[in-house]
Amino acid sequence: MRRINFRAIIGYLVILAIIVAVVMLGINVAKEMKNNKSGGTSQQKLGGEVGTTSKTVRISIDEWVGYDTLLQANGGRKTKKGSINDRNGINIEYVIENDYKVSSAALIKGDLQGAGYTVNRFAFLTSKFEDAKVDVSMPFITNYSNGGDGIIAKSNIKSIEDLAGKKVAVPKFSEAQTLVEWLVANSSLTADQQEQIRKSMVFFETPDEAAKAFFAGEVDAAATWEPFLTQAKTTTGARVLFDTSMSRNLILSGVIFREDFMAENEEFMKKFIDGVLEARNLYKKEFTAIREMPMFELMSDQEIIDMANGADLCTWHDNMDLLTDEAITMYRDMAKIWQKVGEKASPDKASSMFTDKYVSLLNSKYSSMTYEDDDEDAFSDEKKQQAQNIDNKEALMAKTLDIRFQPDSTVISEESYPMLNEFAETAKILDGVFIQIEGNTAKVPNADGIEFSKKRANSVARYLQSQGVDSSRLIIVGNGDTKPKGDNNTEEGKAINRRTDVFFKVVGY
Repeated sequence: MRRINFRAIIGYLVILAIIVAVVMLGINVAKEMKNNKSGGTSQQKLGGEVGTTSKTVRISIDEWVGYDTLLQANGGRKTKKGSINDRNGINIEYVIENDYKVSSAALIKGDLQGAGYTVNRFAFLTSKFEDAKVDVSMPFITNYSNGGDGIIAKSNIKSIEDLAGKKVAVPKFSEAQTLVEWLVANSSLTADQQEQIRKSMVFFETPDEAAKAFFAGEVDAAATWEPFLTQAKTTTGARVLFDTSMSRNLILSGVIFREDFMAENEEFMKKFIDGVLEARNLYKKEFTAIREMPMFELMSDQEIIDMANGADLCTWHDNMDLLTDEAITMYRDMAKIWQKVGEKASPDKASSMFTDKYVSLLNSKYSSMTYEDDDEDAFSDEKKQQAQNIDNKEALMAKTLDIRFQPDSTVISEESYPMLNEFAETAKILDGVFIQIEGNTAKVPNADGIEFSKKRANSVARYLQSQGVDSSRLIIVGNGDTKPKGDNNTEEGKAINRRTDVFFKVVGY
């Protein structure tokens, strides 16, 4: 009978215990590394004392110059020692991802806590988040597109209305597509004409491909971006029909976050927004951080500056306005457009898609801060006169408003308020153009129709001003009965002639 060596057995057991302990430690370390890489689940609250974090927050952004200040505050894609975010005690990793399908899936999974999107794209993606039962909202808007996106066209196309019957190149499911759709929907084109334009669209994968089709003579117009807008200005027979300097609000970029993450990390949200606002001073001045985006890696400083001129950064005051007004309107309009082209969207949920809660936490720091106006004479008297001299047929867009007034009065009837409120929202979106308001009357014997119609046009202007439309953009004209569209010998014709025509006019194009 073999003798049992208990000492050896004990030794083996000790060694086995050590091996198990090492394996378990390795598993735990691997899990921790994975959590650090992914940011953990979005429900994970940031640990540590105020001003410190135990987790890296991961946010995706695409290669757009308007996200520059996010990287500037961070010192690059990962928080660098001495950066604004480092000093504020927050730790962020920016993931460069141009495919919205990839970034939205990662946000739903919890591998990301936030993602940068335009409001246009946000309206498109919301249904995806809803289906996954993941609540998200946008607490901060980083920038406006200011001339970086637009529509180029043959030189004989002077207005949005002129696109009827033309072939328009459009990058499908893009911000450019919503830009065309929005302008067409808010023009004087009939529903049938709008549908005709939609059916005549030629779809491409990218704005670059759409522009190349235009310059090759394959289409009459194209929705695209820089540098093709500049190229159109110097190409014979081509012009820029529209760019986002005429309507900065049409393409707004911001960052959305998971609601569960924001609810658990209020202090982080405050410091994140504060850091981006502080980094405004580095825009167009410091280029190391943005060169961590592959697109900008080999660009010269001047090339980056030129691209940055197409995006205006949003201030704290801008966010306080946008998050409670124009951004909501823009989201709602974009969601309706996506529905119109057959996509699932939720325009009725626009108000819940934005929150000013975290921007408001910085009220004491930024509310009294003022900024220089980059273009103080944009709506000068001289330019206003130039706009008035533009033929109405060459206005960017036109609208006819059926505004009712109290009998023989310049007082607007309350039944017209909803229509004027809706028009005011359109006017605020098209914030870079003049608005010419023309009053018209039916033929009234022995009456000064010119002066009366001008007073009515003034009443419309005052109402728009009360709704937030800048009065320096408004041009008032009284036509009296000099521009009839109906027969003044019939009551039906007279009703047609009692109208208000509105023209959106652009100076310098």
